[in-house]
Amino acid sequence: MLIANSDRRMVFAGAEKMPQGSTVTKSHMTTHRKEKSKVIVTESSDLPVDIESFKNTLGGLAEVKSIEVPMRQLSSSEEDELIRELADVEALFVRSGIIGKRVIDSSRKLKVIAIHGVGVEQVDVSAATENGIMVTNVPGGNAEAVAELAIGIILALWRKIPLADRKVREEKWSEGKSSGIELKGKTLGIIGLGHIGSRVVELGRAFDMNVLGYDPYVAPAGVGSMGVQIVDLETLLKESDIVSIHVPLTEQTRQMIGEKELRLMKQTSILVNTARGAIVDEKELCSALENSVIAGAALDTFEEEPLDPSNPLLKMDKVVITPHIGGSTRECLTFIAVVAAKDIAKVLRGEFPENLVNRDILTKRGTRAAAIAP
Repeated sequence: MLIANSDRRMVFAGAEKMPQGSTVTKSHMTTHRKEKSKVIVTESSDLPVDIESFKNTLGGLAEVKSIEVPMRQLSSSEEDELIRELADVEALFVRSGIIGKRVIDSSRKLKVIAIHGVGVEQVDVSAATENGIMVTNVPGGNAEAVAELAIGIILALWRKIPLADRKVREEKWSEGKSSGIELKGKTLGIIGLGHIGSRVVELGRAFDMNVLGYDPYVAPAGVGSMGVQIVDLETLLKESDIVSIHVPLTEQTRQMIGEKELRLMKQTSILVNTARGAIVDEKELCSALENSVIAGAALDTFEEEPLDPSNPLLKMDKVVITPHIGGSTRECLTFIAVVAAKDIAKVLRGEFPENLVNRDILTKRGTRAAAIAP
């Protein structure tokens, strides 16, 4: 069920000023307001939006309404509700929910869909393009937050911080004093050298780690100054003590880490995934952990979220788990809200957005994007 958030107030225009010299009486007074654009924000209790920063950035340009949408494929009835909400809406800011073709095809007034973050798999971008709707995202908006979490859960796993904390709370002080592993001098292998992966390189170097990188879309000359050695995927898997994934989920990266790749890794190594759960074959990862093919895993994303209570990962001390919180920092939420609002404002004013995802819309004749393209 989609719920309008009762604690979120829409932004309405103030009364228009009357022309100089006009005389009106209370009984005959009329007002003339320029109708504002309408913007819908989808969020949920565990996937919030910095709504105040978003509204403040839009200023008085639009009415903003926040609705709660579950972070999954919507049922037909839920899609019907969302379609009704979007009937006269020009901009949609998506944090939660899967926005599919049916919703997009039915939203005839939509001009722009802004995605909260960099990944675009929540929105049917092809359907948006077919309908002449611009799609924007926020490249690098969560880079610092996700990179810091990646290092954090690596430290948590190798220094056994969750286990130590639990044992102390259970009044088993001595059992919590197990030996850990230092980062210094170890080899960190980073799959994907975009905004997040590049920041993880810097953080790894700060810990005096040797850093290997794999990214078929990045030229070695372009990252030479970062202190990362570019290698092929097989070499990275074989030589790294830590393999950290930082690629988007595409058809090419779906389950790119499976049985073959896990068996290439060192028996003492760990796998870190703060990208998307489906990049790793979770069944094969569980098998590799159970059979000591690798030593551990630190995971923030999963094939299905939330995790089923019967998932074997939850029973393994050699695994550190967080509930997809990579981008959940105050600074990250504010940055994304502001950048998304700026792009929405540009589109509503008839200007070209900074972070257009579906650039092929520019070649589609008769679309708003083609008309305003620089």
